[in-house]
Amino acid sequence: MKNIPYIITAILIVLAGIFALLNRVWAGFVYFVLSFLLLLSIFWAVWLIIEYFTTFKRELDESFKLYRADTINSKEVSAQQFDANIPVYKKQFNRKILKVKLVKWGIVIFCFAVAVAFLVGMILY
Repeated sequence: MKNIPYIITAILIVLAGIFALLNRVWAGFVYFVLSFLLLLSIFWAVWLIIEYFTTFKRELDESFKLYRADTINSKEVSAQQFDANIPVYKKQFNRKILKVKLVKWGIVIFCFAVAVAFLVGMILY
């Protein structure tokens, strides 16, 4: 399951490369190249969104457990005090993780921007 995006990426890049070479024969093959690259960027955007809502959410839960253990070990906080103030610690944890979330969503937005660029390229060519 984890190799699927790489297999699809390789297939789409090979197809785009073949049609880019065939572009010398007929100029209309450029639309195939742009459409394969458009599909590739949309695929990666959707794949990253799915990964965000499945794997990344589980990773955040595990990271919060590590944050809890680190907070209890490094500060003068007992487990009972931490459990009593979970909303406060969740808020602090979310502030620390905000940068990671923004980077992940920035990558998704970049993939959609590349897809739009290929679509505009298809329209204007």
